[in-house]
Parts: sequence; C-alpha cells; structure tokens
Amino acid sequence: MSEINWGKIKWQSRRGMRELDLMLLPFVDIDLPKMNPSVVDDYIDLLDASDLELFRWLHQTATPNTERRQKMVDTIIACHATRAGREGV
Repeated sequence: MSEINWGKIKWQSRRGMRELDLMLLPFVDIDLPKMNPSVVDDYIDLLDASDLELFRWLHQTATPNTERRQKMVDTIIACHATRAGREGV
C-alpha cells in the first residue's frame, strides 16, 4: 500500500453496530497507526467481511475464514482488552 488513507479506513470501520464500533474505531484511532503497513493491509482485507461475520469473529463465536483474518481478529481483541470499559465511542 503506497499511501494510507486513514479517513477512508475509519469510515469503513464504522459499521453501524455499536458492538463493532466499540472495538474497531478505537483500534483504528489508537493502535493501527502504530503498526506496520502489512498489518494495515490485513485490516483493510478484514473490512471486506460482513458485519455479521465481524461480530461473530470478534466475539469469538465463529472462526475467520483465513489465517490472515484470524491473526488480525486476535490483534484487535488483544488491543481492545487493554481498553475495555474506556472506549469512549
């Protein structure tokens, strides 16, 4: 990825489902900018999933369909655990 369009990434992260927004928006604002571009690419790939898939994966009631997505979901969950209760969305 040549130049990261943070506005577009944040817009696509707003899913309209509070449970997802509480996990994804702080991740995009706080954690993702500190990560290398390949992780940003993995996150962009994850955003292609449906809201229902993301909800199930992030709440661990289903397993992502690729190892790349599983790794990204694990990263988001780990980052979210450090903020649980302080999301501010």
